[in-house]
Amino acid sequence: MFRSVFSGVALLAVAAACTAQAQTVTTPEQLLTEFSRCDAHFFESLRDARLPAGTVRLSDYGSVKAPTIMSPLQEGGTYQHFETPLIVNGVQMVGYYNQAETIKNAGNFLFWGFVADGSPQEVAAKLKPLIVDNARFVGQGKAITRAEIRRVGDPIGQWRTEGLTGPGVVTPFGFVDRVLMVDTGGTTPPLAGHTTVFCSLQGTVTAPLLQVYRPDLNARLFD
Repeated sequence: MFRSVFSGVALLAVAAACTAQAQTVTTPEQLLTEFSRCDAHFFESLRDARLPAGTVRLSDYGSVKAPTIMSPLQEGGTYQHFETPLIVNGVQMVGYYNQAETIKNAGNFLFWGFVADGSPQEVAAKLKPLIVDNARFVGQGKAITRAEIRRVGDPIGQWRTEGLTGPGVVTPFGFVDRVLMVDTGGTTPPLAGHTTVFCSLQGTVTAPLLQVYRPDLNARLFD
């Protein structure tokens, strides 16, 4: 009982800290910086963001805002096309996607981010100056990534930069990978022919972690 009460207080403290640190976003470049943290800052900052008209359409999700989609779990309902591209440091962002799924023997997966025009290398080079902790934003194969890992039970705000899982390797049970990645959009519409600029949480993604890092989602999404 005492453990659960303490955990709840700790979660509230972390969430409050994120809220206090969120900056008012007045430019697409500021928005990208907040997004690149791959945590609640992005959704907190969107509450009062002032972005160019006709670009990102926002909806209220509890106490935060997020780009409007139908459902992260619904095929065909995970993408928003921007009527007018959002220009970020010379990169044309043409849409936003937000996807969640559970894969047997691999864990829970969350992907959220922007869809851009240009090659991954071009996009990454233009965005890198805006990215938090960009010294670790480096090439891995054809993608450019910044990765962290945590063990379930670690302090909720703690991420490790050593002992990373690595690309193409399933996150071990009891761990969560967090990755910022710029990569090709694959061959399936609506991402085909574009570059994706996304954050991911994958592995043993728990309700407490979702509560703090993805306040736009139901924390019991994977129950």
